[in-house]
Amino acid sequence: MAFKLAEKSLSVSIKNSLLTSVFLLLLILGGVSAMTKMRLTALQDTIEAVGRDRLPKLRALGEINLLVARVRSASYRIALTATPEQRADVERAFNARIATLDQRIAALKATLKDGSALKLIFEQFANKWTQYGKYQALILDPELAKDRLRYSEIVNVETEAHFQGVVDLINDGIKLANQEADAAIDEAIAESKFDSLILWAVNGVSVLIGLATLIFVIRDVSTPIHRITSSMELIAKGHLDADIPYADRSNELGLMARALTVFKKSLVENDRLNAATRTLSELSEWLQSAKSETELYDMISSVLGRLMPECKGSLFIYANSRDVLEVATEWNGKSHTASIHPEDCWSLRRGHAYVHGTSEIEFHCDHVHDGVNDNYCCIPIVAHGDTVGLLHLEYTFDQSETAEEAKARFADRARLGHACAEHLSIAIANMKLREGLRDQSVRDVLTGLNNRRYLLEMARRELLRAERHKTPLSVLTIDVDHFKSFNDNHGHDAGDAVLRHVGEILRTLFADDAVPCRFGGEEFVVLLPNTDMDEAVARAEALRGKIEALTIRYAEGHLPRVTISAGVASFPEAGGNFTELLRVADDALYRAKQNGRNRVEGPDHALPDADRIGDEAVAALATVRSVKSESKAA
Repeated sequence: MAFKLAEKSLSVSIKNSLLTSVFLLLLILGGVSAMTKMRLTALQDTIEAVGRDRLPKLRALGEINLLVARVRSASYRIALTATPEQRADVERAFNARIATLDQRIAALKATLKDGSALKLIFEQFANKWTQYGKYQALILDPELAKDRLRYSEIVNVETEAHFQGVVDLINDGIKLANQEADAAIDEAIAESKFDSLILWAVNGVSVLIGLATLIFVIRDVSTPIHRITSSMELIAKGHLDADIPYADRSNELGLMARALTVFKKSLVENDRLNAATRTLSELSEWLQSAKSETELYDMISSVLGRLMPECKGSLFIYANSRDVLEVATEWNGKSHTASIHPEDCWSLRRGHAYVHGTSEIEFHCDHVHDGVNDNYCCIPIVAHGDTVGLLHLEYTFDQSETAEEAKARFADRARLGHACAEHLSIAIANMKLREGLRDQSVRDVLTGLNNRRYLLEMARRELLRAERHKTPLSVLTIDVDHFKSFNDNHGHDAGDAVLRHVGEILRTLFADDAVPCRFGGEEFVVLLPNTDMDEAVARAEALRGKIEALTIRYAEGHLPRVTISAGVASFPEAGGNFTELLRVADDALYRAKQNGRNRVEGPDHALPDADRIGDEAVAALATVRSVKSESKAA
């Protein structure tokens, strides 16, 4: 019974087991004591009965046996006494013995039970003794005693057999009485042995009950408590991967194991949050070292994906127009929304973080698709009082989690998301500030091209790369023909319009790895990595033709046709540093100006295949003009 209760209630099992064991042991000991008392009493009664019934009979039989022998010896003396006086004395003693013997026989016969074997034998003895009386008279005859030979025959032969029969019967009685006493004692001893066996059996049962109780306490109490205590010690020492047994039981051990499991999960979560906090601190330092927004967003997705593997996340950043937020990066899954409107998110509308799935009153954000579960949160990225983006986290349920565990874990992830948002806001704001300052320092405001400072930085870098990899590099120097006339005849706004259109064409034609820059005034420089002289001349001719076909509408009319002159120089033929390349390209540009403008010139020797390149440029220009005419006609 106790073992079945072990799964239900350990305390009840222990109590019932101990009470049952104690009750059974007390019951057994009480029964043993009572039985022992009864058997000792019975043995004592048997001994007393033997002493009371058997011993007096044996004593009486012994005395009768002795009296019979003494009567016979007295009879001999009577017969052999010579004088009458002596004979009279002997006869008085003989008669006294006969009287005593008769009294003893009558007394003993009265004490014997009717039908008992001893009484039957004793009656035979009494009858035999009575019959012996006639032989006794012969022995007492003094006349017969005078004939010694005859008397000896009577005493030793004729009466001896009858006397011996009397003696044998009394001896049989004594033997029977002894046998009855021995049988009673043997029966009592046999019963005591049986009682001893019962006592041994009872003691064995008591030992088994004690062993069963001991096994139960060791197996279901001591060992489980020791194992759970060992797990607690391991967890206390920081071994959070320690196994916790008996969590599936429904008794107190199961409650302890489940409580320890919850405590272990809390420690694991705390360690994870502490590790996440340390990681975020390290992340802040790394984010501050990012050289571009692309690298920054890659770092964010990599780290947050590992910090919160249960969450699918997206980082939205405001576009420059401030009317839409676009996905900058995402992790642990593809986002279903590439861009959102600020009005689509409750967190942006309310100005603080919005955690869905934890409150009684809540509404879905419009940017959340139907496949997202109820547990998600949106956290604004705020830096310097300005909202720069949105951190969106969607919790993914684990099948092994209960609803309460999932909500608790999601709450932890939401708090971790808030901490992440604080670090990200500073990093993103600093990056945008750096990008803005850098853009202002290296970009020309009028044309949108990079400026002279940026050109010099890129030129040093690309020249080192070209020298290291033994690859070509070319430089184009470009100048707008008669630019002063645009300012003088149409105003500076017209000159700015010309420069803007030229800058737009440069960005369009050199959108790959080329670096177009405004060098100053109406002068432009294009850095062409991995480009030799022939390809550089071809691209310069394409640029010249594109600009020559350009029509600039200004005020109520059109500005005069815009043309450019360009000079080309290539590394390593023109020099080993950017200053030499730029000088050679400038010399070529001056020759283009001297030779009539609206042309491309290389170093001081003739350009390779100049006629062919010119024909190709004219053909390209004609194609551009025809396409433009068709578009206007349409």
